Amino acid sequence: MQLCDYGCGREAKHYFPTVNKWCCENTTNKCPKVRRKNSESNKAKIAWNKDKTGIYSEKTINKMCESHKGHPGYWKDKNRLEETTKKISESNKFTIKQIQERFPTFVGEEEMRCNPNKPKEREIQVHCKYSECENSKENNGWFTPTQEQFWRRRDALEHDDGNDGRYFYCSEGCKQNCCLFNFRSDPNRLNEYEKYNNEVWKDTNKVLKEFSNEIKNLELRGKKYGYALDHKYSIYDGFENNIDPKIIGHWKNLQIITISENSKKHRNSSITLEELLDEIKKEINHRRKDEFKK
Repeated sequence: MQLCDYGCGREAKHYFPTVNKWCCENTTNKCPKVRRKNSESNKAKIAWNKDKTGIYSEKTINKMCESHKGHPGYWKDKNRLEETTKKISESNKFTIKQIQERFPTFVGEEEMRCNPNKPKEREIQVHCKYSECENSKENNGWFTPTQEQFWRRRDALEHDDGNDGRYFYCSEGCKQNCCLFNFRSDPNRLNEYEKYNNEVWKDTNKVLKEFSNEIKNLELRGKKYGYALDHKYSIYDGFENNIDPKIIGHWKNLQIITISENSKKHRNSSITLEELLDEIKKEINHRRKDEFKK
């Protein structure tokens, strides 16, 4: 079997005669090894103008502003600037119905709604992909993405060469904490983790309905009080150690902690697997004793 010459270890399927190399994908940028290398190199790059002020002179700024419309001082009128920006923004917006008609793949993957707090505006909201976030689907949360976020996610779903999913994240912190983002350089591992994560939350939601009285302070969960549902033995550790999703979603593994604590905890576990299994075992024995007494 011919292996990819770019070092990913996968079977080579495409030959590039100009460089005399074989690749696992039809372009080198799709090769997991190359993507990982590019991702790591981009992390170290910092924009030359990041956190800098006073880079341009007033004369240069005026020239840049005037170039937009070809006559002096066009953007100096603040009201005109705000009005034009609003018109451009409004013209780029789609209704949910239009999105459903144009982008069926996107609609099949992403749940959407109109912001109930702004009924007259066409503001579309989505779920944050980080499952522990208050704005995630798992926590019945919503947030408003930027237009750039929206179109990048659409392109990732509608095109075969989409860039690592481009999932919706409501903040940089959620993106960095989410295991799906951390697995982006390995598509196979990413898909496996996403399936596992979905299974855990499926079991978790069933447990929440059946054992809601057993989970202390569950009623405080959400933005209003600033608390979130946490898996003590994390979903990430469960995936890494091939633990049954039902064990990770068991009510003995659930607790309510503050949103800030949950964010700091990241993908780490606050208990060991042995401690969790011991707690579940005790709970099962206790239930059997109660049934026997009846």
